[in-house]
Formats: sequence, structure tokens, C-alpha cells
Amino acid sequence: MTRRIRPLAQTGMSDCGAACLAMIFAYFGVPRGVADLVDELGVSRDGLTALALVRCARGHGLDVRAFGRSADAVAGGGAQLPAVVHWDGNHFVVVERCTERHVHIVDPARGRRRLTRAQFRDGYSGVSIEFGPGDPSVYPPPALPASRRRTMPARFLHGHRALLASVVVASIALQAIGMTLPVVSAILVDRVLPSADRPLLYAVVGATVVACLAHGAVGVVRSRMLEALRRRADGELTGAAVAHLLALPYAYFARRGTSDVVQRVSSVGAIRELLTGPVVAAVLDGPLALTYLALLLWWAPMLGVTLMVLATVQIVLIVGTGRRVGQLGQEELRAHALAEGRLLETVNGIETVKASGSEAAAAAQWHALFTTALDAASRSGRLEGVVESLVAGLRVAAPAVLMIVGVVGVLDGRQTLGAMIAANGVALAALAPLGSVVSVLQRLQFAAAHLARLRDIVDSDVEQHGRSVRPAPALSGAISLRGVGFRYDPRSPWVVRDIDCDIPAGSTVALVGPSGSGKSTLARLLLGLYEPTEGRVLFDGHDAADLESRSLRAQFGVVTQNSALFTGTVAQNIAAGRAEASLPRIVEAAKLAHIHDAIVAMPMGYETMLRDGSGLSGGQCQRIALARAVLGAPRVLLLDEATSALDAATEASVVASLGGLRQTRIVIAHRLSTVRTADVIIVLDDGRIVERGGHHELLSRDGRYAELVALQTR
Repeated sequence: MTRRIRPLAQTGMSDCGAACLAMIFAYFGVPRGVADLVDELGVSRDGLTALALVRCARGHGLDVRAFGRSADAVAGGGAQLPAVVHWDGNHFVVVERCTERHVHIVDPARGRRRLTRAQFRDGYSGVSIEFGPGDPSVYPPPALPASRRRTMPARFLHGHRALLASVVVASIALQAIGMTLPVVSAILVDRVLPSADRPLLYAVVGATVVACLAHGAVGVVRSRMLEALRRRADGELTGAAVAHLLALPYAYFARRGTSDVVQRVSSVGAIRELLTGPVVAAVLDGPLALTYLALLLWWAPMLGVTLMVLATVQIVLIVGTGRRVGQLGQEELRAHALAEGRLLETVNGIETVKASGSEAAAAAQWHALFTTALDAASRSGRLEGVVESLVAGLRVAAPAVLMIVGVVGVLDGRQTLGAMIAANGVALAALAPLGSVVSVLQRLQFAAAHLARLRDIVDSDVEQHGRSVRPAPALSGAISLRGVGFRYDPRSPWVVRDIDCDIPAGSTVALVGPSGSGKSTLARLLLGLYEPTEGRVLFDGHDAADLESRSLRAQFGVVTQNSALFTGTVAQNIAAGRAEASLPRIVEAAKLAHIHDAIVAMPMGYETMLRDGSGLSGGQCQRIALARAVLGAPRVLLLDEATSALDAATEASVVASLGGLRQTRIVIAHRLSTVRTADVIIVLDDGRIVERGGHHELLSRDGRYAELVALQTR
């Protein structure tokens, strides 16, 4: 094999197959990135099958075959490499090459790994997907549009060209002022000392004082401009990342853990620190170092050549280890994300952990992940330590080397002592910007890992990307579904299929059925959180695909099975950011939800602080969420198990209160006593409508609904 695989990291827990395929595509010159393949393959939270990878690769022109080879056959050269193999029963990796004793793999979760044959045998799951170049004429064009090739940091720098230009001018002025010191040294040694020229000495002292004052003033101005740039970067980069994140479709979050998403956003901080500090310095110091070098090559060629050699050695050292440093950085970030995710899950589920007495097991699981993160950080730190030590050694040796070369020049008669001191001063001055450039190269290697994680957010398409949509009109609440079907990806089974129904404005419709029948998925389709794989959802005759999602959802009131409460007062949780929500309206909504009495009994009433709903019963949380849903007088009220935590009496009171509202109500419930009064009851089974009608009508048919009622009345 003449080429190596370029490692690509998986962006989510279930994206390993897409990442492996992207590595294979890059090897054969097929222009597809990980994010492109995640979208194209429709990767769900359940991941991909080997068959899906085979079909995708064939669709892109590659010659692909899958084999059930043994581990020894793959490791012994029986497979065509590079190959994608199934790993540990739930993962994919790329086998890059095999030697007599080792198997070299590229793991999208951990980077390059060298395994013994025994280790490979332990991890290999028996499936090997092997590739050939196929027909290059079938290779597709790049999928990434030109408008997205400029990264978020690049857009930020481009948007602040004027401020950056001001910083550049100030920096050039500082360096120009700094250049006076070598000139002063030369004048003092070659002209003032030999002739004891006091007037010239006084003039030089005066010029030096002026230069120092000017240097200080310009330095203050530049520091303020850099701080302004830093502040704008904080606000704009983080704000843009969060705004883009919240505009992403629901499916993006369904594929990723909470801690993983949050850590990706936190990568903005590392990128911002780099952009507003070292990168700006390097942009300025790079040309400055070249200027110093050109001056030295003209003034003192031997010093110039020596400086060039020192610079080349440092840059080769940094660039030579760059790819490995970047890989280790990605491993470290991923490992920390897994450990933090496990800790977050444990804290969120602390009641279950305590109740089951599984504290020790939870701690052991977290500790195993944290140890992996520490090992990754240690590997990264060791390599960085070696590189930094070598670079530091060169920096320490450089002044002595330059001085020796300069002294040799004086002894050979090529320079005067003053000229040597001045030239050596210029060379030493060049070491500072050179060190800045080398430092940035080092930090860029690790920042690349942060940028790769952030790009998973900013390169993902927002909801309704590229579509021509219009704001939703004021709705009456009439809803129609025409042949609606949905599945998570082209290879997964249908979750709902062939859904046809009409919901008149102002009516109450109940969706019932056994667990897994598709009720909650249908609710998400109505909300536009999922897009139908087939068919249409219509609101007042308008296709939901043509309506702007936010303005459509603004006319919904929603209580889901997992409606969240946020840190803030009770009133703020009910208002949910609605600036127009006055306290009287909030109280009215709370009374409709039958939670008002419980709120006023709290220590601070509606100003009582809540933190993630802790301290409240499940029924209280549900009723606060219900008050939030009815506050805006929505045209459609969607209740997904919204009263499941209430006792029968409270539930009956809540249902009676909601019955007086003029709106379309869609109720999803397992407890069938809550849906008896619905105008229409739709019974779902295995993702399809099997019955519809009123309560008594369905009972008389003695069908699926009657079975469900009978099961609950035993």
C-alpha cells in the first residue's frame, strides 16, 4: 500500500460507520466528508449496518465486497486493504495494514492504534468490507456548498477586518520603534565611545526616551484593541454557535448525548483564545520575522543563514509531529466527553442510583471512563512535553549560537564590533516573533481537535435549510394527514405508515395504542420535529413543509412525556420567555392546570426558585408544564401523557378545565379513562391506524380498543 489512511473522527456516538466510510472515500479520492455521509446515510441513534455501508460505497462508484473472514485471515494478508471491519459487536474501524506481528487500525473514536494479532482477534466481530477503486467516472462531485467552506472563525476574522488592520498597524509601529534599539547600540559602540561624542550621546538618549514613551503609548492602544477583539469574539463566536445549535433539527440532538453537545459548544472558548491571542500575534510576527531575516541576509549573511537554519529545525519539528498531536488531542476530547457524559447521567439519575444501591457500580463505570480520559491526556502530554523540550532547547541555544557566529564575523574582519552587536540584536529580536509563530503552530495542532468538534455543529444544516418557506398564518386548528409515514433512516423499519386522518378545528382527538405503536412519533411529526418520510401534514389546508416551523409551533401548546422545568422562578417557568406574559395571565393559566393552590403554598409563591424541577412531585411538574402550554391560548393543544402522574380526581378536574377551552386538542394516553370523552379515538398498532371512532362505538366493535380497555379494567 503506497498511501496511508487519513484519520477522521466520528462526530457522534453512532457515526463510526460514516467516519470509516469517509476515510475509505478519501483514500480513493471520492469527495465525501463525515457530515455529508451522516446526512446521506440517514444515521440514526442506532447506527448503521454493514449492508448500508456496502450499498453507499457502491452508489459512489467503488467496487465493494463484504466477507465473513476470520480474524487470522484478515491479519494474515487474506483481505484487500484498507478494509472496514466490524468491531466489538457495535463499532466499525478501518484496517490499514498488517505486519507479521501487528495489525494497524484507524479507529474513528480513538485514532490510530497498533494491535497485536491477539488483540485484533479479541475485537474483530467477523465481518470485513473490502474496497477497490471501481469506476471513477461515477464518483460524485463534492457535496459541500461553497458558502459553507469558510469556517466560523474565518468568518469572524473577515467580519472584523478594520479592527484587525488597526491591530496590525499598531504592531508594525511597535516593531519599528523596537528596531531603534539595535541602531542605538551600533551608534554608541562605533561612534560615541571611540570619539567620546557627548552631544551625540545626549541626542541618542533623547531619541531613546521618545522611542520608549512612544512604544508604551502604542502598546496601550494595541492592548485595548486586542481586548475589544477578544470581547467581540466571545460574544459573536459563542452566540453564533449557540444560535446555530438551537436552530438544528431535533434529529441532531437525538443522535448525540447532552454532554457531548455542550462540550462541542465549549470548544468555542479554546478557538476564541487562539484567534484573539496567538493567531493575531502570529499573523503579525510571521511577516516581521521574514523582514528581520531579509535584513540579516543583506546586512550579515552568516547570521541570516544561521537564523534560517534554527527556524527551519523548529518548524520541521512542529510540523512533523503535528498530525499525531492533533489525533491525540481528539482522543483526549472524546474521552473527556464520555466521562463527563457518564457523570451527568449519574447525577441526573441520582434517585435511581440511590434507590437501587448502585453507587459503587456507577462510580466504577465513571472511573473507568475517567481513567481512559487521563490516559489519553497523558499520551498527549508526553508527546507535547517532548516537542516543547526540544523547541525550548533550541531557543536557549539560539542566542549563544548567533553570538558565536557574530564573533567569528568580527574576527574575520567582515563586520565591526558595533555592526555585529546591532546585527545580533536584530537576530535576537527575530527570535521572539519566530517563537510566537512556532508556539501558534503547536497550539493549532490541538485547536484543530476543538475546531473539528465545533464544525459538527456549524456544518450541520439548520431546520428547513435551503427551502422556500413562509410564516404560518393564524390557524383555526384543522389538521389533515395524507399518507404519512416515517422511519429514522432508509434501512430502518417504518415507525408509522399510511396514516390518513382529518382532525376538525376545535375537536378533541385521542391517540391510543400499546407501547411502541407510534403515538409519540406521530406527535413529533405534527410538531415538525420529524419530517415525514412520505406523505403530507396539512394545517388549515397548508402543507407544513411550506410553513416556517417556529411560527407554526408558536400556535401549539405542548406537554410531552418529558417536559422539562428550568432553573428560574415558577412564574418564569410558566411564562417560558414570553415577554407579554403578565402575572395575572400566569395565575389564570395555573388555575386552569389546577396548580395554583400548590404554588401559593410554596415559600415564595410564584417567585419560588426551581432547579430542574427538583423538589416537586411528578404531578406538580406536569401541571406547571400544562400551565405553560395553555398560557399562550394556542390553537392546538398536544398532550402526550400529560396527566400520567396525576391521581384520578385531579386528572378529572384538569380534563374538565381543558374542556372549556376553544382549541383543537390531541391527547395521547395509556390510561384510557382520560380519553372516553374524546370526539374521535384513533387506535394505533405497529405504526398503523387499526380503528377509529367514539368510545362506545369502538367498544361495540369488540376490536383492538376493546382489548385495551379490557386489559385496564381487569
